[in-house]
Amino acid sequence: MLAAAGLLSAAAVVGTATVGVAYQAWWDQPHDSATLHVSRDELDFLDSLADAIFPPSPLLPLRGRDANVGRYVDLVLDGMAPLQRKLLRASLHALDQYPRATLGRPFRELGPDESVAVLAAWVGSGLPELRGVVASVYIFVTMAYSIHPKIAPIFGAQFLCGYGE
Repeated sequence: MLAAAGLLSAAAVVGTATVGVAYQAWWDQPHDSATLHVSRDELDFLDSLADAIFPPSPLLPLRGRDANVGRYVDLVLDGMAPLQRKLLRASLHALDQYPRATLGRPFRELGPDESVAVLAAWVGSGLPELRGVVASVYIFVTMAYSIHPKIAPIFGAQFLCGYGE
């Protein structure tokens, strides 16, 4: 029983530290010169996440980072109310910093195999809050990727509704 209490205490400390690091990394970070809202760290995280979701493949001629996912998310943020914009940006930073507790660096600095493994762990996590945040960001990344001119016709072939035309 004492070991379980120690494990829960350690998990609480690691979780609190991760939130603190994410908040410190995000707080008042200026947007990149080429964007309206998204910072350089956020662009790098979105590129890394897009690569983990859409790695180089013979089926898809464009790897994730080459689909301008960050620019798409920046335009989505521009249409959001300020509070929602801040919450989505905070979510990007929280996810980026999450691997720091176990791997010692943010998601955007992981190698391809590590980022795919971390993404798989997030998607299969027993924490519904983590899965929810991941799913929300995942949706924006996949939307951006699927509407890219090199990808839309490939995805459109799967749907008879006219998608991708």
